[in-house]
Amino acid sequence: MIGPDLTTPLLRRCTALAARARVDLLSGGRHDACDELEHLLVAIDAWDRSGIVDPDPTMVVLAAAALQDLGERLPSSVASTLGTRITVVLDLLHTLMDSRRIDALA
Repeated sequence: MIGPDLTTPLLRRCTALAARARVDLLSGGRHDACDELEHLLVAIDAWDRSGIVDPDPTMVVLAAAALQDLGERLPSSVASTLGTRITVVLDLLHTLMDSRRIDALA
C-alpha cells in the first residue's frame, strides 16, 4: 500500500520542482530542476495505482496544476521526454481526483 506518508512528500516535491523547472526554462537558466523532476516523475509513475491509499487531496491538486502549467510551457527542445512523463503522471493524478471527492480550498 502506498499511503500519505509516501505520497504527500513526493507530491509536495513534485509541485516545487515543477515550479522551479518552469522558472529555469523561462529564464534560460540551467535545467537542474527539470532533471530532478524527470527522475521524480519516473518514481511516481512506478506507483501501483491500485495501492494508493488516501493521498492528500490538496497535494494531488497542486501537483497536477503545477505539472499542467509546466507542460503547457515546455519548449520543444525538452518537451519530448519530460512532456511525456508529465502527461503520464497527470493521467494518474486526474484519476486520483476523479476517484474521490476533492475538497481543496483555492
